[in-house]
Formats: sequence, structure tokens, C-alpha cells
Amino acid sequence: MEPLGLPLYLRIKNIILERIIAFSYVEKLPGELVLAGEFNVARGTVKQAIDALVQTGILFREQGRGTFINRDILQHYYSNLPDLLLRFTGSAPVALEIESLMPTMADGDIGVKMGLAIGSQLQRLERYVKQDGRVVGHGVTWLDGSAYSGLSHIEEGRSLYAQLCESYGFSPVKACDSVVPALCSARLARILSLPEGSPLLRLERRAANAEGAILEYSQFHLADAELSLTIDARQITSDGRWQCTVAP
Repeated sequence: MEPLGLPLYLRIKNIILERIIAFSYVEKLPGELVLAGEFNVARGTVKQAIDALVQTGILFREQGRGTFINRDILQHYYSNLPDLLLRFTGSAPVALEIESLMPTMADGDIGVKMGLAIGSQLQRLERYVKQDGRVVGHGVTWLDGSAYSGLSHIEEGRSLYAQLCESYGFSPVKACDSVVPALCSARLARILSLPEGSPLLRLERRAANAEGAILEYSQFHLADAELSLTIDARQITSDGRWQCTVAP
């Protein structure tokens, strides 16, 4: 959530930055006049936004050639999404083990969740979550098959998002995770070696590009995982609205 009353040039700066991270702009930015027309603002406002990114080193100007992206500097500021945002009990590290990767088509349920028509091409990735040699979770990820056409291999032990970025030039830049309690089904009981009906956490993720198109929908069922959040609610005296900050 952007702070209330954020100056216009900073909002434009954030949009430009999202596009840079998502590889919507690969080597250089469009001209200031082009961006001013797109955002329907004065050229000076766009220049302020670009100046703010130049100050961080993410952008640099070349006289007569335009404004270019410094990917090396960008990597010091931003990294790919974590595969999982939950904490697991126990001190042993958690790893994702690949069970299968195959092309499939969207059914009605997945189509609705990803905003795709029934029959749209998808890549289905099934993984186990392992800790200290024990399976503590199971997940299925559906990737937009038109965006990631021909995906045939994912390396274990490396970030899914980093590999998508390397192979296709882009990966999701924003995600919405929903975590709810669930009960262990008969199939999950066999996978997780738990009694049927045991309590689990179900994590659903929708991850999108800078324009909001859903590139990924994932569903994980996890044992021995925990989520702790602190919600700080404050009333803004100027307009009476409430602003909430969520922290892990």
C-alpha cells in the first residue's frame, strides 16, 4: 500500500520501477515526452521521477542517447519473490523437491483464479516441501503457458522465480498470499505421513506482472508451519480514515 498523499512524481517513479523489475523496459526507458503523454502529466513531473531513480544508480543518462537501466545496481536493491513466506518449526532448513513438471490446460476453477479461459495452456509444477529428510508440505503451481511456453526443466535447490527470469527475461513482481487453516485429506495424509484430518495450513498465491496479469497460481498444504503477523492500525486525523500496517 502506498502512503496516503504520496507525491505524483513518486507514484510515477514506483510504476517505472515496477516495469523495470518486470523487464517491461529492458535496456532503456521511453522518452520523457512519451512517458508524460502516457501518464498525462507534465514532462517535468516525469523528469523528477526519473531523477529519483538516477540518484539510486538504477538509471543513468547518456547525452543524446536516452536513459538506460543499470541491471547490476538493480540487483543490489531488489531480489526475486521467495517461494514460501511462512516460517517452519525446527531449526533444519526447508527445501523444495520437484515431483513433476508437465503441460496441462486450465479447467474452470484454475481459469477463474488466473483470469484465463478454460482450455488455456498452463505449466503444472508439483513439489514436496522437505525438512530434515521429512515431507512437511505439498504444493502445486500453475504457470501461464503462453508466458512460459516450452518450459521443460526446473532445477532443484534454486528459486523458481530466478530461473524463470533467466530463461524468459521476466518473473512475477508482486504476489498476494492467502493463508487459511485446512484439514489433511486422505491423499495428503499419505504424502505427509499424518493422520487424516490433521490440521494444516493452506497457502494460496496469485503472482502477477507489473500490469496485474496473473502469471502464477500456487496452492501449498503445509504441516509444522506457522505465520505470525502484527497489525498496526492508526486513524489518520486529517480525513478520519484508518491506515493499517502489517508486519511479520
